[in-house]
Formats: sequence, C-alpha cells, structure tokens
Amino acid sequence: MLIEIETIQSIAESVGFNACGVSRVEKLSEEEIYIKNWLLQGMHGEMGYMERNVEKRIDSSLLVPGAKSVVSVLLSYFPGNPNISTIPPKISRYALSVDYHNVIKQMLWEMLKQIRENFGEVNGRAFVDSAPVLERAWAAKSGLGWIGNNGLLINPEFGSYTFIGELILDIEIEPSKNIVPNRCGTCTRCIDSCPTGAIVSPGIIDASKCISYLTIEKKSGLTDLEKTKLNGWCFGCDICQEVCPWNAKINVCSTEAIKPKTKILSFNSKKFLALNEEEFVNIFGDTPIARAGYKRFLHNSSICST
Repeated sequence: MLIEIETIQSIAESVGFNACGVSRVEKLSEEEIYIKNWLLQGMHGEMGYMERNVEKRIDSSLLVPGAKSVVSVLLSYFPGNPNISTIPPKISRYALSVDYHNVIKQMLWEMLKQIRENFGEVNGRAFVDSAPVLERAWAAKSGLGWIGNNGLLINPEFGSYTFIGELILDIEIEPSKNIVPNRCGTCTRCIDSCPTGAIVSPGIIDASKCISYLTIEKKSGLTDLEKTKLNGWCFGCDICQEVCPWNAKINVCSTEAIKPKTKILSFNSKKFLALNEEEFVNIFGDTPIARAGYKRFLHNSSICST
C-alpha cells in the first residue's frame, strides 16, 4: 500500500510543523563522496564523532531495518533580532529557547503515534540532529529547500532559520514530486561575510574554522588568532544567516515551545560576566547552551566583552 503524502503532511501540520516532505530510502551516493572527502581534508576539526558511522549516514536502512521512507519536517525558530543576538556577547538565535532536540523529538513521536493509528503497525525511528543522519540532504531530497552556499538548508518561505527532523519508517509513502532548485544564484554574501573564511566555496564548509565550532565544539583552547575572529559571538554564530537575502522577510516564530526564554532575552554584558554557576544552570540548563558548560561559556563571554 502506497500512502498519500498529503495524509502525512496533514499529520505533520496538526502536530505543529511548518513543512513536511517525503523521500524514498536510498543510498546517498553523492553525499558519500562529499563527506568522505570532507573528512579526509580534516574539515571536521576535533569532532571525532563525525568519523564514526559514516556508512549509516549515507544508508538509512542501516539505522532502521526495512526502511522505505524518510519523512522530513521543518520547524521555523526565527526569533527576530533581539539584543542578545546582536550586541556582544552574542548568542546564536537557535539557542535562546529550551533545547529544540527535546521539543522536536516529542513532536515526531506524536506524528508516529498518529501514523500508527491510521495505518496500523509501523516500525521506525525519530531523529533530530543527534544521530548519523544527513538531515539537510534528506530535507532537500524531500522538496523542503536547497543546500545554500552557507551549507544550510534554505526554504523559500522560512529561510534557513529552521530546525529539521526526520522519521525513518518501514512503510511506503508517496515521495514529494517537487524538488526545489538551488536559488543562491551568483550571491556570495555569506561567503564574503564569514570572518574566519569557513565557507571555502559554495556549500563547502570547513567546520574547524566556523565560529560555532570554535565556541561550542573545539575542546582545545582557542588560539590568539581565533579569539580575534569571534566577532562578539560567545555561543554559536548567525552571520551567514543574517546576511542571507532569503532571511530578509521571514516571519518571527509563533511556536510557543521554542520561543526565546525571557531570562535570556534580558541578559546583557554586565550580567554575563557576573554569572555564577548556579545562575547558569537556572537560566541555561534546559537550553543548547548547557552543552558548552559554565566555564566554557563564561570564558567565551569574557573574550567577547573585551
């Protein structure tokens, strides 16, 4: 039985997702060449986990035995331009709310529950940026946008400020018919604006140079040169998204569960440097910022405040 895609999209909309697309499970041959070359060139920096489970990243049937369909969903999170993301020390917009992993995972589980209610026994798994899944590639294959010059998925309506999730299922669902072509054209604003030169060419990102990597993932200390390149960002970076024309007219997020926390929006440079560990846990403990930890976050903030 082939399930109509409109049924799945209706379920996704009822759960609260902004967009939904479907693609058939297949080996990602083009992406395999890219990721293996990317790893060989050391562009993953100290992110050793990127070297593991490469085969699972390119073959989703290894993650879900009998998998036939990948359901990709988008949730817009754009919070506007609050001071906390525009005046140093700056925090990337995606980290201003509670951890999106938990929110989206719950929404995906609800989707799976409704799919089972409609179609009986369905085996599958939900993924949100925490397993060997090439989420942007699957989202693009399902017609939700294209991979932009900045390496991010760009949706014509919601831009690049979106969270991506997947359900990999063992049922056949009608795949999306429309694939969105790359619309970056001759624009190079993101490439020209990256202060570290992390966007080495359209769609090719040297993560080891990215400010997000430097402020979150890099375990060894920052070099003096790297410290001068942070551009005021103490956690993450939005520069390549801020300059993207496709983000110029997108709407502010209306999903209550991922709206910025008031406690974070009221922060300023003086509060950053006076923050103690108990306050850090109280304010940031349920956000992506907790991943950096108190000492790392305070250190980054002190660099960006000088």
